[in-house]
Amino acid sequence: MGITLASAATAVGIIDKALNITKKLSDNSPELDKATLKLELANLMTELASVKMEVVSLQALVFDAEQKNKALEEKLKDNETFVFKSGVYWKDGDDTAFCPKCWENDGKKIHLLAREHQYVGLGQGIEKPNWNCRVCKTTFERV
Repeated sequence: MGITLASAATAVGIIDKALNITKKLSDNSPELDKATLKLELANLMTELASVKMEVVSLQALVFDAEQKNKALEEKLKDNETFVFKSGVYWKDGDDTAFCPKCWENDGKKIHLLAREHQYVGLGQGIEKPNWNCRVCKTTFERV
């Protein structure tokens, strides 16, 4: 936002210069000969070109900010549909839980795998329903 304000201030300064040149030209004073008039018109065109470039830069900055804002609003709206229950995250309308470790540490929405057996070592497992994350390899009790 600071960059946008600085660009806007720059554009206003350039417009102010252009207005001063325009005032000088509109005074129609007799000391304005043809060469001076041409020089002042060239200065005016330069200032107007500069302000045009600043406005284009501002448009790009505003567009980028709007896109980021839209993405954040969508993320916030999506996050509101998640509920933490029984040690895992759930999303409305989804029967598969999401990994709380991946969600809370990295903001990643990773579906958990539903398993009926839990690995206890040496190729052995016990019958214990659980959720397992394929990304962080964490196991959560399935209640």
